[in-house]
Amino acid sequence: MENQDYILFECDLEPLEKFVTSVEGKVTTKIVRGPSLCMTMVQAEDSVEFQPFYLGEALTTECEVNVNGQKGFGICLGDEPLRCYCIAFIDALSQLKNVDLQPLTDFLLEETIKIEKERRIEHNLILSTKVDFKLMEQD
Repeated sequence: MENQDYILFECDLEPLEKFVTSVEGKVTTKIVRGPSLCMTMVQAEDSVEFQPFYLGEALTTECEVNVNGQKGFGICLGDEPLRCYCIAFIDALSQLKNVDLQPLTDFLLEETIKIEKERRIEHNLILSTKVDFKLMEQD
């Protein structure tokens, strides 16, 4: 799925952990590098000269796993070792050739629907606070 990373970052941790746990027993998993905290430089681009520059550092969590011989890497903002492990696991799983990926596709689709629903609710809440200045001028 093209927006797999976005879904894994935005979805709730509980269903993500539940999905990974349900699949772990069906494959051989080895933790190459356990989740660890690190600082990552955040790069941006100048909007005038289009030159790259660094905004600063961000706290991230990194992890590397091996699933059935396929390496997977996970990185996420903040101190989230469990989410990072799950991201690394799914990264490796999604690259396997001889595994049925339909459960992963179904999980990602289900989480996409939940994320979009939450986004629409938040958007509508923001719109409800919008001031219509034309109505205010009519007094």
